[in-house]
Formats: sequence, structure tokens, C-alpha cells
Amino acid sequence: MAKDKYSEVLRPIRNKPFISFAIPSSIVSEAPDLREKTRKIGYIGRAAAIFRVEEILVYRDDDYDNLKLVETILSYLETPPYLKRRLIPRNPLLRYAGILPPLKTPHHVHPRIFNTRYREGIVTSTTANGSIVDIGLDKQGLVPKVKLRVGSRVTVKVKGINRDRYILELVDRESIDIYWGYKLETYNSMEDMLREATRKYDVVIGATKKGEILYNIEKQLMNNLVEKNKVLIVFGGPKHDIDEIASKEGVDIKEYCDYLVNFIPRQGVESVRTEEAILIVLGIINYLKEKYLLNTN
Repeated sequence: MAKDKYSEVLRPIRNKPFISFAIPSSIVSEAPDLREKTRKIGYIGRAAAIFRVEEILVYRDDDYDNLKLVETILSYLETPPYLKRRLIPRNPLLRYAGILPPLKTPHHVHPRIFNTRYREGIVTSTTANGSIVDIGLDKQGLVPKVKLRVGSRVTVKVKGINRDRYILELVDRESIDIYWGYKLETYNSMEDMLREATRKYDVVIGATKKGEILYNIEKQLMNNLVEKNKVLIVFGGPKHDIDEIASKEGVDIKEYCDYLVNFIPRQGVESVRTEEAILIVLGIINYLKEKYLLNTN
């Protein structure tokens, strides 16, 4: 049993609860130029990948241009490297994409690394036999008897191989047992995001220095993490905490969050940057989640 548990720790298995987080568009507002904005967003995408975040929600709390920038770069970062040229058109917002850290998630690297038969691909053509898909390997693949839209991105499972092509099967990425990257959603306001969150997520946690100190509610929080299916963590920006952003929109953050938690008591700096808070909070959540699961299974 111990060996099986250890194997699961090493392999990025998708396990409940599925963790997502929400960030404001203003996360890049204090970066002096596009290069630094790109670097900051890259740190956030990398943190999401490290801790197997399922969804990143971006809500607008300042300029629309910042929302578009965050969306563009996070989408670029999530796209497998071998598909980028075909799926993503040239865009001045991606001028500094070369400084972004590689995600190295299972859907980005060679399938042997994570022992998976799943792959992301792009449909390159259709034939009488089905659809031809580039999956970034030595041969293209064929989805038999299915006509797919040329240029569309698909998730497939490699079922076998013949002389010329891999034989593929279309799959729903939700059915894949290992971590398969994050999805991205954008919202025009925090209120829009919170309303949707109460419908989609079982637990909504607000990360704020004004919240309850973590160790006071650790057991309660841990129990919720393992009993629920989907958890959302909401972060504020460099200038305003989540309650301040909500207040500007005439919203009471307490009406939407099940918990308001201070994950960094007695912080030694004036303010914690959003990208720093994301790493800290996700690390704590991951620890609590994995500790409980490993001790009870």
C-alpha cells in the first residue's frame, strides 16, 4: 500500500477536490512595462501548473487592456509548445513570450515522461477515412470515421499505430486521470465572477489578510477540502484587497465566500504580491489536501 501511495505522489493524478483560483486584471497594473507584465503572468501560470489548478478565472477590476493581456498570455502559456505556431496568431501582446517559463505539464511533454497515452493535437486535414491530427510526435494521427474541423484543437488517446499513422480516439479532457493543464475564464467584473462561482463551486475561499487566521480553522477547512468536489480561491490585487474590490462594485464579499482566510499571519512586508500569495496559498492548500488524503486512503 505504501508503494502505491508513493507512486501517486510522484504522478500528477487528478484528485478531488479540484482546485481553481480567481485573480483580478489589476495584477499587472504596477509592472512598469510589457516585459515585466509578461514575467509576472508567467509566474502565475507556472504556479497553477505546479499545484494542478483546474481553472483560472480572471475578473476585470481596472482597464480592459489588462484583462486582455492576462488572458492572452495565460492562454499562450497553456497551449502545448508544438501547437503554438498553428493555433496562436502573431500578437504584439506576446512580444516577450520567450521569457515565459515552460509549464512542462503532461500535455506539453513527450507522453513517455508521465506514462500517458493522451495527447493534445490540431486537426490538419480530413480524408475519406477520418481526420488527420498533428500530435507533435514522429507521425501524425488518424481519428477514424470522424470529420473534424480543420485547425481545431482536440484531445485524443493513442490507441495504436500502423505503418503511417497513430490511431487516435477523441476524449473529453475531464475524463483524463492525470493533470491536464488549466482552463481559462474571464469576467467583466468581480460580481459576475462571484455569481458564477456560487453556481459552479462547492466551496469559495477568499484569501485576505483580514480573514480568520488559518490555524484557527484548519480542521474545518481540511474537512471541507476532502468532502467537496470543486474549490475556488479568490485573490485580490496589488492595490486593493478582495473586500475593497467587491465594495467598489457594491458587493459584500462575505455573501459569496464560505471562508475568508489569512494564510500569511504576521507577514513581514507591507503587502504580499498576488503572484507570491498564489504560491503560498496553493502550497498550503496542497499540503492540507494531500496530507488528509494520504492518511485516510
